[in-house]
Amino acid sequence: MNQLDDELRRTLRRVEAPDGFADRVRQRIASAPASRTLPLSAKMARWAVAATLVVAAGGGLWYRAEAQRRAQGEEAKRQVLLSLRLAGSKLKTIESKVNHAEER
Repeated sequence: MNQLDDELRRTLRRVEAPDGFADRVRQRIASAPASRTLPLSAKMARWAVAATLVVAAGGGLWYRAEAQRRAQGEEAKRQVLLSLRLAGSKLKTIESKVNHAEER
């Protein structure tokens, strides 16, 4: 472990910049053409925003349709259960009439 620490220290030791490095960087920055627009980046950003809006709108519409479908399913379930309860009560009424007639 100690050898690894020594190797890391040697590799990551501070090294002084060569003479004139800062001046060369400043010259290069000053001589670079001033770019006022970022044509590709700006276009891509606009397309990314547009795509995000389309996806969000589509997702919202899908979610709304799904909620409506779910509500319709719940309503259909409620109606089926009510129909079954009504049919069951009618059958009980008929059964009691049949049983009462048999007793006579």
